[in-house]
Amino acid sequence: MPQEDWTAAMAAHQSSLDRFLGAVRAIPVAGWDIPLAPGKWSPAQQVEHVRLVYEVLGRELAGGPGLAIRTTWWQRAVLRVRILPGILAHGTIPARAPAPREARPGPGPFEREPLLAATLAAATAMQRSLNERKDTPRAAVTHHIFGRLSLPQIVRFGTVHNDHHTRQLQRP
Repeated sequence: MPQEDWTAAMAAHQSSLDRFLGAVRAIPVAGWDIPLAPGKWSPAQQVEHVRLVYEVLGRELAGGPGLAIRTTWWQRAVLRVRILPGILAHGTIPARAPAPREARPGPGPFEREPLLAATLAAATAMQRSLNERKDTPRAAVTHHIFGRLSLPQIVRFGTVHNDHHTRQLQRP
């Protein structure tokens, strides 16, 4: 990927993170631990989920374990052709897409400011790792449904993921 494209992708990702954190800060403190709808996560759990995603991807980029793949090889092949291009091109994650087990938040409670700080720190560390490895041939991270994604793909997916959760937080 040319440097200017990488820079633009990383800037778009940072903007999506800023929008997400802005949407979180717009949630009244009284609504922090209240589920957004019956059976859905609270804003606190949404933030914990995003933090966990950044942590596990950052851990994999550092050489540790990443997400476990939960699909068969043939399911991945079909989903990578039929679903992944749409997510990356159109910026939407299908409804009811399952969160990876490693990034499912517990019931809480979660302290607001420490969690926001930890999320920003995890995102910053992952972005730094991505930038350090962007010129590494065949560098990739694991997605629990699609398998190995290239670094440009994971940056775009992260942008889409942040925007997905921002939209959930902004629904009336």
